[in-house]
Amino acid sequence: MTIQQERPPLVDCDVHPLVKSVESIYPYVSSSWRRHFETRGARMYARARDRYNHPNRTYRMDAVPESGGPAGSDRDFTLEDHMTPFGVASALLLPQEPYGVTTWSDPSAAGAFCSGVNDYFLETWVDYDSRFNLAISVSPHDPQLAAQEIRRRGGEIGVIGVQLLLNEQMMGSRWFDPVYQAACEMNLPIVLHQTGNEGCYTTSQGPSGGVPRSYGERHVVLTQVGAANVVDMITNGAFERFPTLRVVMVEWGFSWLSSLLPRMDFLWENDPDAAPLVKKLPSAYVAEHFTFTTQPLDEPDTRDELQSLFRIPNIEKMLLFSSDYPHYDTDDPDFVIKRIPEAMRTRVCFENAVDVFGDKVLRSTP
Repeated sequence: MTIQQERPPLVDCDVHPLVKSVESIYPYVSSSWRRHFETRGARMYARARDRYNHPNRTYRMDAVPESGGPAGSDRDFTLEDHMTPFGVASALLLPQEPYGVTTWSDPSAAGAFCSGVNDYFLETWVDYDSRFNLAISVSPHDPQLAAQEIRRRGGEIGVIGVQLLLNEQMMGSRWFDPVYQAACEMNLPIVLHQTGNEGCYTTSQGPSGGVPRSYGERHVVLTQVGAANVVDMITNGAFERFPTLRVVMVEWGFSWLSSLLPRMDFLWENDPDAAPLVKKLPSAYVAEHFTFTTQPLDEPDTRDELQSLFRIPNIEKMLLFSSDYPHYDTDDPDFVIKRIPEAMRTRVCFENAVDVFGDKVLRSTP
């Protein structure tokens, strides 16, 4: 009997669908915006490729569909290649096309493009198969416009989160309060995934110490950006302003929590006046408001070191499975789940996802 036959339903909290071309989005925007994008183009990637050129390809070659187009652009092939073989009952779709708007200078154009992408994936993927669920994407350039988009589409069947794209503003900034207010109203968690702009531009966040010199160096230190935003939300009182707000940290790792949590608690207990908006132990906010995905799961040399990752306080309630399909470093679900302590597997496979997204995350499962 395989681990797939033994395990409960699997929710994959990081699947990237793509469009075959940017022109696929144009029917989902107004005629005036369509003329705008057809004339001026629409950049769909955020990473400065001339600064951080990927050494090979960002996606798996065996994930390229026979129908043509990039990996992840064929919904049937995604089901056939990834979801059905591994028993994935629900996939959280995180479109990458909107990531490029973080480099745009026109907030209205960015908002219109994000809306078009949301409409496209809701119609062509989410409505197509109940195993597909979407985190609607919102631009960081205009938080009021982003809040409007959340209210416009947040109640749709299959919408289970809000993919917030970041620029220089940290997540604890009041700049994002309209976004958080709308997300709480719609009972949707904020989903944070790196866009590729990190460390590339003066208007993007970057790791400490300055701009990395290579793709590999950037890939190693990128988790710092995720950790910094966790601290920023807590110390700047985001969860006191929005007590029901939940945040899903996708592809930022989680092993760094083992040092971050006790450091936050120690410093706050010894100098609470330094963070007057914090009303309880910082680690308590993390346990109550944050979840983290498995990919990329660290692979230490020994089993004892591996098991130490799962001894982080409350990690059994904060960890979600993710594969990062169809990227080059896609995690095999069976490989990852076998490395998770057996007592935690049900929670990681689906129970924690239900806790943060609600029962609707498993709308395909009776």
